[in-house]
Amino acid sequence: MNALSYAMKLLKFRSRSISEIRRRLSMKNFSNEEIEKTIRKLLNYGYINELQDAINYVEMKSSKGWSRRKIRYNLIKRGYKKGIIEKALKHYDKELVVQKLKRELNKKNIKKDKAIRLLKGRGFEAEIIKEVIFK
Repeated sequence: MNALSYAMKLLKFRSRSISEIRRRLSMKNFSNEEIEKTIRKLLNYGYINELQDAINYVEMKSSKGWSRRKIRYNLIKRGYKKGIIEKALKHYDKELVVQKLKRELNKKNIKKDKAIRLLKGRGFEAEIIKEVIFK
């Protein structure tokens, strides 16, 4: 299997950052020249769009009630650059997260102090915690 077909196989399952593709191809012992050539082709074909992928990730995870901090950490782990992460995090839907958390906490019927600890542990900022607990 050549580098391009392997990269296409990876992208079939989910979108990936350039650094993820680079890392996965190097794990398969493709040469640096072959890896860079493959990445250029993927970019030219439009199969990699890091900004749009990061935005989609932020929107998906915020709809699941993830904190901005957890999303940022996972984007860094996936290899996105700081500028892309900051642009993508502008699409974080705070109101959607607050509503999701309120529903979750109401279902569990958790006391306020325990809910505050739970939300802090999940990485939520004080502003969101106040909105979920006290409004």
